[in-house]
Amino acid sequence: MIRLGRDKKAALVSIVVTAFLAVIKYSIGILSGSIALVADAVHSLTDVISSIGVFLGLKISSRKPTEAFPYGFYKAENIASLLLALAIFYAGYEIILSSVEKFEEVVLTDVPIAISAALASLVFTLLLSSYKLKVGRETKSPSLVADGKHTRTDVYASAVVLAGILGNYLGFYSLDPIAGILVAVFIFKSGYEILKDSIKVLLDASIDYESLHRIREVASEAHGVRKIRSMKARSSGKFVFVELEIETNLRDLERAHHLSDKIEEKIKSEMKNVDRVIVHVEPEEKEFIRYAVPCTEDNALQSRVSGHFGGAEYFCIFDMRTADNNLTDMRFIKNPFIGLEKMKGLRVAELLATKEIDKLVTKESIAKKSAFYVLEDAYVEFEETDADTIIEIIEKLKAKK
Repeated sequence: MIRLGRDKKAALVSIVVTAFLAVIKYSIGILSGSIALVADAVHSLTDVISSIGVFLGLKISSRKPTEAFPYGFYKAENIASLLLALAIFYAGYEIILSSVEKFEEVVLTDVPIAISAALASLVFTLLLSSYKLKVGRETKSPSLVADGKHTRTDVYASAVVLAGILGNYLGFYSLDPIAGILVAVFIFKSGYEILKDSIKVLLDASIDYESLHRIREVASEAHGVRKIRSMKARSSGKFVFVELEIETNLRDLERAHHLSDKIEEKIKSEMKNVDRVIVHVEPEEKEFIRYAVPCTEDNALQSRVSGHFGGAEYFCIFDMRTADNNLTDMRFIKNPFIGLEKMKGLRVAELLATKEIDKLVTKESIAKKSAFYVLEDAYVEFEETDADTIIEIIEKLKAKK
């Protein structure tokens, strides 16, 4: 048994219901002599053709990418929406034409049946429109939303038909054509909005500002992202494609690749219908490198390097300018966790991660310890030293230039 998605199922329901209404309206229109009801039936027939186009567009867009179409068939939906907009324009023209023709006085027969048909058409059309709009917005299907808007304009057309039949019955023969022309204006407006949205997607216009801002927020929250240089996102059918160029302090290619995967995973989990995220990783153009060193004292450059990490009394944090490798800033922070019996190193690592350090210099290796994983997750690099004081470490760093 073939299982259909909600969007395709809604498109099929639309075809069946609209076709049924078209047959009923046409039959009763001929029986009663109502030109408006017959015109509305023809209008509904164009909706059936449009809905078939939407269904085929959804089927085509869900096909997997091929060698000839490596980016998939997602835009088939927007092409269907574009054709649908043209169908809406035609429907507006059709209503105006019918309205002009109906200025002639026509006496209807079997009016109660005609009124019942027009009223039933109005109610079923309104319910069908709401159903398609709901499913289309929940599944992010542009063509189904467009079809729902089209059906919503049919509600106005059905109301015009009902008013025309009632007006004819009461002797107000011009009521129907005047209302028909007014409704046609709304139909043209709806068609223009759908046409505009379809063309924007087909021309790869950017997605809305709110979604762009949210993507930027999500990417910026990832540890290791220092700056977002550029960001682009476009829609293709109901799916979104994102391109990011970020700066990071990472120098290791494997860790940079891991960061890229992490950003992609986070964006896809936070944003609906994101099909692909391409992240270009560039090295950060830093003015300085920030170092952290565990110390036994706060004695400026003469401070001695501690042989312990979690048990160090102080941590010296200093910045070295990348242009000339000179010291630009230095400060000491007291270890607030030294009195803990357990997990001192872990708590210190969490504290240092908030200081945005680039490199930790220690006498002892903290590899495979809990502190190591915390700092590694914050993309901090590690270096072991045999220097005894801060000044010796700085001199060695200068000598590397």
